[in-house]
Amino acid sequence: MHRYNDLKYVVVVFRVDGIMRAKGVNCMKRTVFLFLLGVLFIASIVAAAGSHDPITILGNGDFTAENGVISGSGTVEDPYLIAGWEISVPSGVPYGVKVENASVSFILRGLVISGAMEAQGAAVRLGFVSSAVIEDCTVGSSMNGIEIASSTDVVARRCILYVQGRGLRVLGETPAEYRHQIEQSNAINDYPVYYLYGKDGETVSGIHSSNLTVAASRSMTITENEIVCGDGMHLAFVEDSLISGNTVHRLEPTLSEHGISLYRSTGNTVSDNLLKNNRRAGMQLWLSSGNSILNNQLLANDYGLIIAASDDNRVYDNWVYANPTGIEISAGSTGNEVARNTICPIYDKNPQYGIVIKQAVANRVEKNVIVESEIAGIFLDTQANSNTVVANTIVAGAYGMLIVGSNNEIARNLIAQNSDGTLFRPTFGKPVIRGNTFYNNVFTDNSHRHISFNDDSEGNRLYRNFFLGAVISNVRIYDPGRNTWTVSGEGNFWEDYDGCDADGDGFGDDPVLVLPAGVNDTAPLLSPTGARNDLGVLSTLEERVLAVLTEGGNKVQIAALIADEGYERFVGFRGFPALLIEDFPGILFDYGEEVQGGPGPTDKAFTMEKVPFPLDIAFFDRKGALVGSTTMEADSSDRYTVNSLFQYALELQSGSLSAWGIGADSRLILPEEGEG
Repeated sequence: MHRYNDLKYVVVVFRVDGIMRAKGVNCMKRTVFLFLLGVLFIASIVAAAGSHDPITILGNGDFTAENGVISGSGTVEDPYLIAGWEISVPSGVPYGVKVENASVSFILRGLVISGAMEAQGAAVRLGFVSSAVIEDCTVGSSMNGIEIASSTDVVARRCILYVQGRGLRVLGETPAEYRHQIEQSNAINDYPVYYLYGKDGETVSGIHSSNLTVAASRSMTITENEIVCGDGMHLAFVEDSLISGNTVHRLEPTLSEHGISLYRSTGNTVSDNLLKNNRRAGMQLWLSSGNSILNNQLLANDYGLIIAASDDNRVYDNWVYANPTGIEISAGSTGNEVARNTICPIYDKNPQYGIVIKQAVANRVEKNVIVESEIAGIFLDTQANSNTVVANTIVAGAYGMLIVGSNNEIARNLIAQNSDGTLFRPTFGKPVIRGNTFYNNVFTDNSHRHISFNDDSEGNRLYRNFFLGAVISNVRIYDPGRNTWTVSGEGNFWEDYDGCDADGDGFGDDPVLVLPAGVNDTAPLLSPTGARNDLGVLSTLEERVLAVLTEGGNKVQIAALIADEGYERFVGFRGFPALLIEDFPGILFDYGEEVQGGPGPTDKAFTMEKVPFPLDIAFFDRKGALVGSTTMEADSSDRYTVNSLFQYALELQSGSLSAWGIGADSRLILPEEGEG
């Protein structure tokens, strides 16, 4: 089983005061020298008017001398001027300057604002204004810098901001409310501000800054930019654009924004980005539909990905490592597909939840690999209704699945080596959990219970599931007695069931009664054979017949599943039940090109963690020549590899290589795709 080595980058994370951090330098770059330069620069433009209390203006009539106005009448030709004040913001006061509901023209010039430390505040807030200018202002020792909300035609230039949180935040519900002239002459923590509006078909590349905002634009290519320690990359009302190959991260636990955020943006492809150590989410979609989120690395953010109030997005082939919550779908989102993602820990930093759905309906979660979640691999939370969870591999967590929602379809998942396979969380009657259907799932090696219903669950249906181990005798099921275990004459497989089948129909003649659990399965399956098709991700792989020319000249034909995608190579035999390994096909790992094996941290290697039986492995180069082989021990964390290039690795049951005579001069022959 391949682990971690499909990552293009490695991030070292550690936790301080509950916040993920990365070893690195101070990204704030807050120097007294530069701050004093900014103050001297402002003083050279406007003679200091003295100190002033925080300024609050809530309408046109509040532009008075008492509120810092030194000249002007509020017209375009003669705007109100608030200039030269030094404003020290007391503790508990959210804003240094707050102007809202103003239709007049005004200028904020040469203000020096410090001490705005409230997390929900800012040094300057402009709300519901137009024709405003902010120029030559300095902000220091503050949490957030400038916030512009539901406003139009704001001009910002030559402002110097030193903040611990957000530098520039623009909010609006229409494209016009992002129509501002925010110049690159502004700086946030020594980085220039990049704000683009109304662009069409342009390429944005090569930026190194703490912020990038693109608004009301279409057919853009945003690529190869690095956004560090700040506001992230914010896309608002952006359509049909490519956002690819960017890096967004922080190096200190500052109160920064999402790595990449999409707001009211549609039809975009967001791919191959590295988003790591961001506060909040590596990526967020808010009111954004029809986007494709592909092959991104979401590493050690507070959330990997949030999809909120957004529909019909495709989330495929992402690497989601060490985020407390991997992927969350919420706020009425519907029609989203989350598939082929790998969600797991890195350097012992485990996710708490793999995938969470709450207050969201009709989403599909398919073929994801979720490993070592501290709370739950998949959590169907309150009002997570009518979702489909199919063919996922969920291994070695506390709970494989937590269920609170209703009317969900849960099928063909491998739920293995968790403390509890599936728990219906107590709701104390609010709500009653009903109408969920479990079928063709494999429950194996879960240490406490395979599935446990709460007392507020009823009308849930279970059939053709495979409960492996001493399930009946150890009471590894709990049901208050209001759920159904046989549907249309089909029950479930229980490994320790010893009933007979007089009529040979494949179902036991005697019911399974698990007492005091309240289970009554009237048509238990007698054979686990069907479970081979219900092993999560592994059962979705294509099976082909390979040939190996042995060193003795014999041609051996071998059935193998083809793992040629990253998530398929990662899962391998992880969590596979030992009961089913006999006569099961091998796995051929195909990297598409030669890769370097070896002991280095970026070299390709295999591990046997979460694999409960030994395996043989053989490595082949791109021409099919054998370059090494070994036997891998069960549940071993050792790295198994070769000190050479290889393209293929073939995992087989232990003893297969020697039994078939596969040795030093053997050669792998691959059939053309579709053969076998």
